[in-house]
Amino acid sequence: MDWTGRLRSGWRGGLVALATVVLALPAAAGVTSSTDQHSFVVEGTTASGLVRFMNGHAVDGDHGHAYASIHPDYQLSLTTRESGGICRAARVDVHVEFQLTLPVADTSGMSRRVRGAWGGFAAFARAHENHHKSSYLGCAQNFVVQARRQSAPSCTELEGDLDQMLYAMKRACEVKQRPFDQSQARVLRNLSLFVLARAGR
Repeated sequence: MDWTGRLRSGWRGGLVALATVVLALPAAAGVTSSTDQHSFVVEGTTASGLVRFMNGHAVDGDHGHAYASIHPDYQLSLTTRESGGICRAARVDVHVEFQLTLPVADTSGMSRRVRGAWGGFAAFARAHENHHKSSYLGCAQNFVVQARRQSAPSCTELEGDLDQMLYAMKRACEVKQRPFDQSQARVLRNLSLFVLARAGR
């Protein structure tokens, strides 16, 4: 997140540790998810140094500069059945693959105060991205419910309709994230790490 308060964007290159952890978790009926987790390695031992590093290495993504990121990739699995000249969805499943990047730092050289401030920020970043994750899964579940109710004169037409619905859902779900990001921006500025950084600590 930069000083404007955005936590959501994509990290690239050397900011992301090479090791990743893949977590597969069940969601609501018809929706599953997995998470490919990366670390944004932040250098520094003071609050001002940590924030300066993050600001200096932030990457422009789809949503601006960021300190942490979660990006969903929706994968639709569809089985259709035609009867009486009407095609309906026999099965609709969505798998959401998340790319999650969270900030980490070596705290051994930090003072007790800075270490606590960093821990508070790291916890805030994780909670922020987990909120988005739950929201994305909710969007996917709503899509599945609506998709199962659809029908069309042909299965080709139904498949096309559901592809368009999925695209519209993805766009609407991104718009849904903005108010939360804006509210969290105000919280971020008052976290201890940034208060100390502005004081030159």
